[in-house]
Amino acid sequence: MKPLSLKTKLVTSRFDETRCWYRDLFRLDLLEECDVPGDKGCILGLGGSAREALLEIYCGEQPFGFSGLSLQFRVTDVDRFPIPDEPRFGCRGPEDRPWGSRYLFLTDPNGISVVVFSGTSL
Repeated sequence: MKPLSLKTKLVTSRFDETRCWYRDLFRLDLLEECDVPGDKGCILGLGGSAREALLEIYCGEQPFGFSGLSLQFRVTDVDRFPIPDEPRFGCRGPEDRPWGSRYLFLTDPNGISVVVFSGTSL
């Protein structure tokens, strides 16, 4: 049986900063949020009738190593992807890749490589 969707979970001690970074960059809706002692997290995703969860951010007390992790988000046209004009969204690109895609490179508050791309990559 094929999966119906994919949701990625990030556990971070930088919960508030990480939630705002992804929400503001991708204009994601806050679909769910929990903040009770020992359990703090949120689910960001696409709103409207689809309400598709894309990213869960969970508050963890210890720092986690995300070395080598890359989150990649495909968009229709990376050249038209609106990056908020704030230093926290510093980016490189877009750049043409050998396989025909264009990549925009960012780094989230946890040091995770975030790629926004358009083109032929699947």
